[in-house]
Amino acid sequence: MARNMEAPRIDKTATSRLLIGLALCAALMSGAFFLHVRRDAEDHGSVSGASAQLLPGLTLENAEPAGTGLVVTSMESSGPAARAGIAVGDDLIRIDGTPIASLDQANAYLSQHDNAHLILGLRHQDAVRMVALDRSPD
Repeated sequence: MARNMEAPRIDKTATSRLLIGLALCAALMSGAFFLHVRRDAEDHGSVSGASAQLLPGLTLENAEPAGTGLVVTSMESSGPAARAGIAVGDDLIRIDGTPIASLDQANAYLSQHDNAHLILGLRHQDAVRMVALDRSPD
């Protein structure tokens, strides 16, 4: 009993269509990711995103639970915030004595007040301290 041991035939047209389809999917996914990242970056200015860079040298997010201030989530290592002694994890609760409960409140306050020097009320492990921050362009 001899068996016919032919190799299976590969449909080159179907294979090339499959590869083209996979390449298109990869391109669409890359484009969607790029647009998402770009939209998130634009949201920082409108503060409708989850975090914002409202003050020089640091990024803030709404603290949990909502309405309890902002939390410092990242910093430039040699930026003005680091030089002022602000640390990642600090909660921003006041700007110039005004209570701040959300990114929207902080954005509204900073838009209305062009002070080059701010006094920030920061909470770290239940201790509140005041820190001066220079937000001038220099």
